[in-house]
Amino acid sequence: MKKFTAFLIMLTLVLTMLLPGMASAETNVQKAIAEAASMSWDDLLAKAKEEIGDNKLMIYSNTSRVKEDTFTAKTGIAIETQNPNDSQVYEMLEQEVGNGVYGADVVLLQDCFMLTNLAIASGWLENYVPDEYKATMREEDMNPLVCIYLNRLFFYNDGGDKEAKLFKNVWQFTEPEFKGTEFKNPMDEKSSMNFLISLTSEKWQARMAEAYKSFYGKDWAPSGEFDNISYEWIYKFLMNCTFVSKDSTIASDIASGAAGSSGLFVFSKLRSVDASNITVCANDGIEGFAGLMYPIYSMIAANAKYPYAACLYINYLLSPEGYGNIFGKEMGTYSVNNTIGISDNAKTYGDQPLSFWQNCLVFEDAEHVQNVYFEAFDKISQWCASK
Repeated sequence: MKKFTAFLIMLTLVLTMLLPGMASAETNVQKAIAEAASMSWDDLLAKAKEEIGDNKLMIYSNTSRVKEDTFTAKTGIAIETQNPNDSQVYEMLEQEVGNGVYGADVVLLQDCFMLTNLAIASGWLENYVPDEYKATMREEDMNPLVCIYLNRLFFYNDGGDKEAKLFKNVWQFTEPEFKGTEFKNPMDEKSSMNFLISLTSEKWQARMAEAYKSFYGKDWAPSGEFDNISYEWIYKFLMNCTFVSKDSTIASDIASGAAGSSGLFVFSKLRSVDASNITVCANDGIEGFAGLMYPIYSMIAANAKYPYAACLYINYLLSPEGYGNIFGKEMGTYSVNNTIGISDNAKTYGDQPLSFWQNCLVFEDAEHVQNVYFEAFDKISQWCASK
């Protein structure tokens, strides 16, 4: 909480005063980004190798998967990675880029609110979208650039009965009968917080109202206690759930728990447990929604030392080869390049393409989060504190 409060103070300063050093003249990094966008792979590779020589491209990433070496094998450009968590990466950017100290070239990070209102507003990060992939991406994934999506799904222990269909409606997770659903605390997990805030949009209020009527047999009526139906679900769910800090712990608890044990965890953790008695709620056609989808953004540091190499790396992430080598082997990761599907390995675990999840998951809604963040954060944080 203290760190977040410090960030809010910093954010207020950013939005109310001109930051030193933010001149209108194009920087070397901005110039490189503009040139790189239209360059072919071979031309950009040549420029990047000329720029970086025998030095290493520095990457900050909240996923350790970028440590793999296929980019180096393909390009001859060595990389070095650090894996700060969601809060640490913004502190590092403030300390380094904010003070003109080189730290990273490429930054992969989460949290649309802090990214937009702190890192981008402060001039710490620059956006880069290769021209060759613009036609294969959704407009909403381009600025800031989303690299991949990951999901966190409702799973439950089916007791060995694959036809059990215990969870048919998302309102069940608010009922005493299913108390204890495991969930990552939104005060610690940014994707959890942004998921709950996104759920309060008009789109999801309508979906929640449909699910409510189907489950309770009557229309939802405001009682005055909650501003909308989504807030009622959020409050009751938070009061009913159990906070757990790690996805792997949730997966293990469900796998070894009693029939009906449930929780939200990232799909990839299914591979680390005995999944024979675990059912994905999405496969039961659950009413309302079946989990959440959150983005990992790929940006370039405003004071990158090797901006052409940084652009090349992002090109690689968006390519079928790069996505396949770094992320595509596992289930639960989805490229924003719509020409890329999921791997055969992912299919064996029951994973589905991104188009399937777009119909049943709450995607992090950056615009809505920006609009209601402070009001929603205040409510949700109070409810979490009261558990």
